[in-house]
Amino acid sequence: MPDDTIITLHEAAKLDASAVGGKAANLARLAMSDLPVPAAWVVPVSEFARFTTEPEIASAITALGDQALDTHARSLAADAVRAAIVATPVPLALATRLAEVFAELSTYGGGIVVRSSATVEDSASASYAGMLSSITGVDSPEGLYAAVKRCWASAFNRRAVHYARDLGHDPRKTEVAVVLQRQISSERSGLAFGRDPARREADVVIVEAIQGMAEDLVSGEVTPERYEYSPADGRVTLIRGGGPSRPRKLADGEVALLAGWTREVERLFGAPQDIEWAFAAGRFYLLQSRPLVFSPDEAMIFPQIAEHTVLLRGIGASPAVGSGEVVHIRSNEVEIVPRGAVVVARRLTNDLAVHLRRAGAVVVDEGGATSHGANILREFGVACVLGTGSATSVLAEGDVVTVDGYRGVVYEGDLSISPAETGGLPPTRMNVFVSVLVPAQAAPLAPYADGVSSLRNDYFLLQTGVHPGKMVRTGKTRALEEAITDGIVETCRMFDGRPVWYKTLDAPTDEFRRLDGGDEEPDERNPLLGWRGIGRELAEPELFSLELRAIRAALDAGATSVAIKLPFVRFTHEYAAALDAIRASGLEPHVDVGVGVSVETPAMAMRLHEVLALGADFVSVGVSDLVMCVLALDRESERVAPLFDPAHPAVVELLHRVAQTAREAGVFTCACGESARHEVLLGELVSTRYDAVGVSLPFFADTKRRLAALEGTTSDQA
Repeated sequence: MPDDTIITLHEAAKLDASAVGGKAANLARLAMSDLPVPAAWVVPVSEFARFTTEPEIASAITALGDQALDTHARSLAADAVRAAIVATPVPLALATRLAEVFAELSTYGGGIVVRSSATVEDSASASYAGMLSSITGVDSPEGLYAAVKRCWASAFNRRAVHYARDLGHDPRKTEVAVVLQRQISSERSGLAFGRDPARREADVVIVEAIQGMAEDLVSGEVTPERYEYSPADGRVTLIRGGGPSRPRKLADGEVALLAGWTREVERLFGAPQDIEWAFAAGRFYLLQSRPLVFSPDEAMIFPQIAEHTVLLRGIGASPAVGSGEVVHIRSNEVEIVPRGAVVVARRLTNDLAVHLRRAGAVVVDEGGATSHGANILREFGVACVLGTGSATSVLAEGDVVTVDGYRGVVYEGDLSISPAETGGLPPTRMNVFVSVLVPAQAAPLAPYADGVSSLRNDYFLLQTGVHPGKMVRTGKTRALEEAITDGIVETCRMFDGRPVWYKTLDAPTDEFRRLDGGDEEPDERNPLLGWRGIGRELAEPELFSLELRAIRAALDAGATSVAIKLPFVRFTHEYAAALDAIRASGLEPHVDVGVGVSVETPAMAMRLHEVLALGADFVSVGVSDLVMCVLALDRESERVAPLFDPAHPAVVELLHRVAQTAREAGVFTCACGESARHEVLLGELVSTRYDAVGVSLPFFADTKRRLAALEGTTSDQA
């Protein structure tokens, strides 16, 4: 009888996913089609099946199937299965073959990568994306034995077990093969998409590239260069990255080569694919391929949830829905958050929020919907419920829950969701701008929005976890500057000549203090009323100068629709000093670049005429901060959240005053932020004839429809 403990890719190609798992089956088809796949072997499902019949493992798996188990008990049962697998030695026959394969793959140098390949992974019915293990840099036979067991054990991690049950699968029947592959020490790497995920109807191939290995790109921690290839005419367009100061990571011919392989793989599998590639020692390699999953339309964000048990209620802060396994974190644990986890924390800080792009959802004890952290999660499209008061005590580690960020409710289990119906968007007299944190997130709505009310730099400046001041002091600001430039250029291209207002840094001290190098930040009782806004940037001119250099580079790259929005201006002399700093950078305000003021304090609302006399291209009203200052309410506090009233007569009076002052000066005026779309206040903005309203991406369609209705009512009454 032939030895089938480990098989070659050629042998795996004769089998289907039920024998070698989805990842290995796809890889084998690529290899058999003479595509450049690194040398690899496969430990088939049959070895997993044999290994899991070991008495201790089999007993633990049987216990996992007890229908009487609640969520917590099932999590403990899953832990027991994993522990049994890790503790059981690899059978001698398999260990011998693993040692032989290790010796063969080691001849290439660079170590071995070991990847799980479940029979249900990368399939149309269930992706199991990111749930099963991959281990890189395996450099010994003993390390290879342990890595194979880790891959097997990952089939029984808590999230995979709950996911299987929610899909109606029996987690005891999960089967896993393992891919043993030569690890490519990538000089460059990236992804290629057979279609643009944001524009599925477009006949283009998208290629993304970074320096080094692809793990950082796949995890979402690095922003790649992005190219678009048109099969119709062979044209290559650099969508993001590159520039005069940085050589491109891919030449046009290399993009065309990768795009050609991507379409060849699509023909092979009969559907658009998502391909991971690497380049080393003068050669390109294809590391894996999986079906391309399209994102839902941005407008499909108000789900209908069936059969639910409510665990918690709070403030719905992001109109999205996410399900997953609960993970409790503190801010210093942010790097270990698993992809798709439901993050539970006491408080949502800005520096925490920028790292939660991969989270399935976020539930927090404290905070309100207008907090800075909530704003960031809205931009990410991550479901978020704040102000629950007791999430950290009610939701246990490992529980599987569904978070409805629209209604502000947390439900038990992974619930079925159906998207709400959407129709065409009506025209409106008032412009509807959007706030943008991550440019790529704005792509689906860019053709419809009238401009960008805030291109916010929180993500660019804070995602590193390092205090920008420390980066300035240590001379490591180039990457920061380039990230801002790239973000501006990408956004301006996307919005095609419509206004893009870049908001300079406005991070309160509590957000900065938690960063590496933030020890010298003052400990303020109420940071939102403390050292922030343009006043802080004028006191720290190195950082402001960095932003101005980035803006100038973006203008040189053709991003001529960008303008500078100066945040949280308290005094007229601050605005004047900022204009002087812009001139000192080599940019003439109102000539080379537009400059506008953000009105967020009663003082600036009352003295706006002084600023307009100095020259302003637009006025942006930060409504949430204005409400905070007028009513003396901390917008981060859940205790006073019920008192936070954007339609308070004092707020409305100041908004009317701002509009009148700007109109008399002939200056464009936009009311921005989540409070601007308040049910009553939006009508006031229509009657006061504001030129625009700026909202976050998820609320664009709803705001557009409500505005159309209000404008129709207003015109009927006129």
